Amino acid sequence: MTNILRFAEPPGRGPGPESTNFSNLGEYLRAVREHKDLSLVQVAEVTRVRRLYLGAIETGDLTPLPSRPFAVGYVRAYAKALGLDGDAAVARFKSEHPEADQQLRAPVGVEAERGQRRLVIYAGAAVLVMAIGLWNVAQRSLISNAPAGPAMPALAQALPTPPAKETIALGPATPPPADQTTPQSYITPGLGVPGIDNNVDPKAPQPVAPAAPQAYSPATFVSRGPIYGADAKAGGVVVQAHKSASLIVRGPGGAIYFARELKVGEAYRAPQGRSLTADVSDPAAFDLYVGGHRQGLLSEPQTSLDKIAATPVASPKPPAAQTAHPAR
Repeated sequence: MTNILRFAEPPGRGPGPESTNFSNLGEYLRAVREHKDLSLVQVAEVTRVRRLYLGAIETGDLTPLPSRPFAVGYVRAYAKALGLDGDAAVARFKSEHPEADQQLRAPVGVEAERGQRRLVIYAGAAVLVMAIGLWNVAQRSLISNAPAGPAMPALAQALPTPPAKETIALGPATPPPADQTTPQSYITPGLGVPGIDNNVDPKAPQPVAPAAPQAYSPATFVSRGPIYGADAKAGGVVVQAHKSASLIVRGPGGAIYFARELKVGEAYRAPQGRSLTADVSDPAAFDLYVGGHRQGLLSEPQTSLDKIAATPVASPKPPAAQTAHPAR
């Protein structure tokens, strides 16, 4: 409160009232305020002191004021705002209102939080103790009102008497069954089994099952399904599948010209002069025809078709004539 705005002396008026002309400080401060044509509201706005406190200082009734240190500060601020000596006003206030042996009071409007907290704690503890007591009383009343169970002797009489044990006569021991004493005989696989001739010599050569017939591949190309690739007029090499397998035809640089899973009878005719290579999953699944004549099976997974086309074509051999034997 050191930097308090002071009210200026109103123009056209004489000197203000003298402090010696007033019996107490409060009347003097009010006279100076009225001389300056000020209201308590204006002084309260400048000093930041409540109007109630300023009015109590003027009337000399210190009941609304908080503790003495606060009241002394309010008096100094009020005097400085009116342009008076604050220290002189505080000295006169202390002489007119000597300090009494009483506890300091908090400013009006400030709650006694500590006292309220204690009251809340005490009230909560009391409620908790009462709740525990009521719960114990209720439990005891429930136990006392519960129906009493039967006495032990009566309960024992109510139980049925177990029947007397009967003696069972046991006869002589019987021998165990035969399947439990004699182990099951071991039968050699292939011997003593119904449906198998046990007199066969195991060292004698056994008959060999006939091999499964292989697919027939004619000596000359016969169309048995779709033919992919070049036209029949272009001639060239023909690759025909006699069982399902994949065929990929690649050009220079690995470019793919044809790729398909050929089924039985399907074929691919390769154009000549393209530097094509046949890449197959199973070489034995494809018959190779050059100029319409069969040259056998593919021998490599990757085969140059132009090289095969350049090889001389082996004409099919006629069947061997049977030689006539002279009669003896």
